[in-house]
Amino acid sequence: MSARRRTVRREQELASVELAGHRLDYLLKRSSARRSLSLRVNREGMAQVNAPWSMPQSGIERFLYRHADWLRGQLDQRQGVPLWSDGMRLPYLGGELRLAWRPSVTLRGIREQGGILHCVAHERDLIAMVTDWYRSRAAEVLADRLARVCARLRCDLPAWRLSDARTRWGSLSAKGVVSLNWRLIKASPAVVDYVICHELAHFRQRNHSPAFWREVAAFCPEYQSLRLLLRRDGARYLDF
Repeated sequence: MSARRRTVRREQELASVELAGHRLDYLLKRSSARRSLSLRVNREGMAQVNAPWSMPQSGIERFLYRHADWLRGQLDQRQGVPLWSDGMRLPYLGGELRLAWRPSVTLRGIREQGGILHCVAHERDLIAMVTDWYRSRAAEVLADRLARVCARLRCDLPAWRLSDARTRWGSLSAKGVVSLNWRLIKASPAVVDYVICHELAHFRQRNHSPAFWREVAAFCPEYQSLRLLLRRDGARYLDF
């Protein structure tokens, strides 16, 4: 009598770690069939760690620390990481902000005024401060856009959350929670509204069938051109 085959357990999640003063988001894939760690940059240009099921998070992070230089080199080649400097242009609401950065060891502060994002920070804190500011604005702006779209479509306002996904602009969970990528704050309000309409259409069609796209078209008649804009500019939005 043959032994019963053991079920292989698998799961994946987005995780983050601080490397050399910068936050790194990566895809973590666990499998009970694995016996060792591996690291690569996947087709989406994101760091990916494949790990044994029972590997503690601390072990995974030590592994990333050991390979930080190699990983940064690979990501720079694949993603064209922008050079952060005073005067650089940052995408915001379909336009741009100009970064006005004043290095400081002791002072910290960030504010936007007249299309200029003023930031006082140590170099190691600059990216994190700008990213946190974008996330904060995204929480406000995306909530407002969602409420406006729902009011226009005369539908109930769903529960929603900010997402940090690297491969999706939005999603709808099995429990009916809409996720919107905080990086959408870099896109125009019209593009944001298209993504919202896309996710709201999933309440009626949980697929991407022709029927689903008819729902999207009913919610957002110009969705095709807006979808193309997001495809064209999306790589830049993912720079940070």
